[in-house]
Amino acid sequence: MGKDETGSTENQGIPGFPANNSVPGGFTLPIPIATAGASQDEEAPADPWSSTWEDTSWHAADASAPSSDAGSSYEPSSANSWSDWQPSTESAETSYSGWTPAGAQPEAYASSTDSGSVTPGSTFTTDHTAAERAYAAAPAVDPDVAAAAREGYGDTSDTAYGSTTSRTEGADGSDGPSAEDLITARSKGARQKVKASSGLRKAFGLGPSSKEMLERDRIDRIARPLNGRKTVMVINTKGGGGKTLVTLMLASYLGRYRSGSVLAWDNNETEGTLGMRAPSQSHHRTVVDLLGALPQIAGDPNAGTSELEHWVREQRGLSFDVLASADDDEAMRIIGEQEFEDLHTQLSRFYRMIVVDTGNNRLSPNWLAAAARADMLVFATSLKDDTSVVAAKNLDALVAMGRGDLVRNAVCVISHTSAKGDGGAGVHTREHFEQWVRSVVDIPYDPMLAPGLHLDPLKIAKRTHEACMEMAATVVDGL
Repeated sequence: MGKDETGSTENQGIPGFPANNSVPGGFTLPIPIATAGASQDEEAPADPWSSTWEDTSWHAADASAPSSDAGSSYEPSSANSWSDWQPSTESAETSYSGWTPAGAQPEAYASSTDSGSVTPGSTFTTDHTAAERAYAAAPAVDPDVAAAAREGYGDTSDTAYGSTTSRTEGADGSDGPSAEDLITARSKGARQKVKASSGLRKAFGLGPSSKEMLERDRIDRIARPLNGRKTVMVINTKGGGGKTLVTLMLASYLGRYRSGSVLAWDNNETEGTLGMRAPSQSHHRTVVDLLGALPQIAGDPNAGTSELEHWVREQRGLSFDVLASADDDEAMRIIGEQEFEDLHTQLSRFYRMIVVDTGNNRLSPNWLAAAARADMLVFATSLKDDTSVVAAKNLDALVAMGRGDLVRNAVCVISHTSAKGDGGAGVHTREHFEQWVRSVVDIPYDPMLAPGLHLDPLKIAKRTHEACMEMAATVVDGL
């Protein structure tokens, strides 16, 4: 220690600096005086935030003695580094695969077993296989990725420990994915990226609205594959119940969304109106003319739809054909049960779906033959008392004939004939049929469906279009 000018250490200041405890004016600073004691090495205080600070608190209590743990080769050194010790190979199979906090004893930690238990006495190792497996079993999920998964976008699966892509086992058990896996992934992506097909939502690239999704669902229901050829019978023996309307609209929507091969057949025992109300009139031949040519068509195994062009009326742009009934007194006659069977057999060669519009006499042979061959019944009625009561009597007659299975799987279509509504009159009709049939569908009032010579399914209102789509989808649901 240095002395001041007088040689005294009484006013000695900070070690290594001369004392200066006076200020002009007589004021004396209260600078502390170093006390005399044993000489110590001057060291700078440790900086706990420095990356070079050497923390020796993690050393074992007795660093000079080797560890008594079996299989341990821990040897401390003055370097205070993790790289100064090496794990022994004897306990490699049961080594701890994680990190150890500073200040902990090596023998206090053990290897991770498959069950997650800890066994004292094991040593540390740089093998992180077990930790990688644990991480892969429950990987951390990014919050943004988790939010995207809840919204239904993309695949949120993560790869354990790094960005290395793992091989996926294919559906056939091979090492890699198969072509079927690619097809599945692409179809899944196509469904997730579905966009609106019309309106502002299409212009802005948005997804479809709830109404558009409902329409797509109805189209899928109408177009779903069926097992074999089907015959739908539309019945109500009271005129004015809407049979012809329902037959034309049902055939139109089935043909439009099932890629054609649909026939609307007027099976009236007298003069029917289906041929007159159909939009296209390519010719005036009827079912009676077809009966005359039926032996030739039946005898030709190579006959196709082109052979029927002269007898059925193609509805241009609507993807269905019409077989009209006789419309003059000379050609009009009742078709027998066997004649109906022969016609149905040959027509089933060329059409996958036949919608039969029946007449007003449920005791006629062609009416009974149609009921025997029908796969589905559609009760057509309005809310008028006479038409709804007659439709209910037709239902009772079919149950008495032993066709209760058809009745319970049937669809009732109520056509509204007035813009003023039913005024509560339709409640009883709907409740009555709901206790018997599978479903009841309402067709709203539309001036384009009013009685007249021609009916154009492309000019109906949007509400009517939606109702007709639901009618066709409901019918196909039962097939």
